[in-house]
Amino acid sequence: MRTLALPLATLALFLGLLHAPTASAQLVNGSFEPAVGSFSYQLLGGGSTAIPGWTTTDSGVEWFGGPGYPGYAHDGQYLVDLANYVYSAGGVQQTFATSPGQAYEISFWLGSHAVSGRDGTAQIVVSADAQSQTFSISAPSSAVLWQSRTFTFVADDASATLSFRCLQNANLHFAYIDGVGAGTPATPVQSGTWGALKSLYR
Repeated sequence: MRTLALPLATLALFLGLLHAPTASAQLVNGSFEPAVGSFSYQLLGGGSTAIPGWTTTDSGVEWFGGPGYPGYAHDGQYLVDLANYVYSAGGVQQTFATSPGQAYEISFWLGSHAVSGRDGTAQIVVSADAQSQTFSISAPSSAVLWQSRTFTFVADDASATLSFRCLQNANLHFAYIDGVGAGTPATPVQSGTWGALKSLYR
């Protein structure tokens, strides 16, 4: 059996793949805090940039917390309700830098409660780079129930627009989100990869 030494460039490339650092992910203001001061409640229409780092979509969102709603937020002092007031189809979005082909993990908290004529259920759609997933929650009591959720997508270019939307009747549902974060889950190299590469030189 004849053998060939692996070219140094090929070996360096492969070792680089084994140990390459994952791209970082940076979201702005995942807890929906105001830039300055405090308030209790704001009804924001679509296209608003009042929430630092975010742009509202569709009919907008309800942005509230602080002194008027103590204990509502899961992370920080403020949160948003995607089931906007008495409208339907409310949302927020943010564009952040990505590396093509890199997987990104979006973590967030989804909340709701059964009060003020709402039934305690909510359903939202999270999307980025033409990939989407639907998340639901059922909260039977009047106290806000928060549950952790995770959405993973693979970036296709140098930036991605992360979108959270609720398409339900806002008269029947509360769809709260808070504590949004982004990370890059490690993808282990399969054990067969090194052997496959070596076999090319035998």
